Amino acid sequence: MQSVTRAIGIGYLLICLLALLATAFVGPVGYAPFPLPIGPAQDPVVVTIWYGTEKRQWFEDAAQRFAATNPRVGNRPIQIVLRGIGSRELSVRAARREFGGDGQPTVISPASSMWVEVARTDWAALNPGAPSFITENPGQVTPLALTPLVAVIWQERAQLLWPQGPENFWQNLHAALTDSEGWIGVARARGFAPGSPEYQKASTWGFVKFGHTSPLTSNSGAQALILMAYGYHGKSRGLTNADVLSPEFQQWMRDVEMAVLEFGDSTGSFMTSMVQFGPSKYDLVLVYENLALENIVAAQNRWGDIRIYYPPATMFSDHPYAILNAPWVTPEQRQAAEQFRNFLLSPPIQEIAFRQYGFRPAIPDVPVLTNDPSNPFVKYSAYGAKVDTPPLVETPSGEVVTTLLDLWRRQINR
Repeated sequence: MQSVTRAIGIGYLLICLLALLATAFVGPVGYAPFPLPIGPAQDPVVVTIWYGTEKRQWFEDAAQRFAATNPRVGNRPIQIVLRGIGSRELSVRAARREFGGDGQPTVISPASSMWVEVARTDWAALNPGAPSFITENPGQVTPLALTPLVAVIWQERAQLLWPQGPENFWQNLHAALTDSEGWIGVARARGFAPGSPEYQKASTWGFVKFGHTSPLTSNSGAQALILMAYGYHGKSRGLTNADVLSPEFQQWMRDVEMAVLEFGDSTGSFMTSMVQFGPSKYDLVLVYENLALENIVAAQNRWGDIRIYYPPATMFSDHPYAILNAPWVTPEQRQAAEQFRNFLLSPPIQEIAFRQYGFRPAIPDVPVLTNDPSNPFVKYSAYGAKVDTPPLVETPSGEVVTTLLDLWRRQINR
């Protein structure tokens, strides 16, 4: 009997020894009937994503859902770390290795592919002869979602500024911002006499308070400048340096921009500020459509109804997901980043992005032309949300964008 017991004990010890040896090569192998895992815990594969803050809620939601699937690279768990930063800032900082306290990015996801190209160009200039900054080939960075630039304005102001709709969007806005009487001048221009209810309301609103983010740090700010230039020149394609450098346009742009009290650094926090402080801070702002849809209820509960207006020509942001080919990114991190990208592009997560957070899907599997109440374009149609957008302007060349930003930096940045 003792020999049998001794044999069982020796056999158990041999099994444990084999398990420990296997752990050294392939990771933990402990399972029932062993009550505790055998071998050391595996370090996670950390994927740090620098992303534009306009998609904060969707990204945080998706990252939690992704973690619940227990994603792994081999035997190592995947950990997603999110860092919300303005689109232009994150692209420039990543290319110049200005990490600060945000960690080394594995992925950059600004609001527009335009800023991925800026990062690629900066990297090439700073690292001559080095491999491409982005894993994917130029032009193949993966879009995650689509959203146009819109104007968000408090309902009562909208009825006074654009009573017949925003057909003369930029002209009416310029006239309102440059009127020395502010909203009283707008009311008078619309034919409301002193003593009328509209005039009396306008007399309490002060100057027209307009806002957008800084084009030097944020994609929506750069898009706002591009749309202003196209709107002033009355076209939607072929913006040139000559258009930007026109003295008449420069004066018109100064008129608009000097009326802005402060330029936000990121679009997400900018829209939050409008809802928090209400019409005492901003009458209208230029932001992404998804942020406008996302904040309708919060604004209504706090200050009243907001209205969404689409400029006569607009721009889409495609929210690219660019995996970096930088020296600090390991093959395991690239694999993990690809897993999260595929998760974000899966139909269920794209459906969440659309129905809960107002992004237009990047894949055809999720239709936007549906009549169910959860469709945000149905749910918020009374506030101006539309499935069909105005025509899109052509994205200017990098040279023209640089000229426009330099003009703004010289004449407006303060």
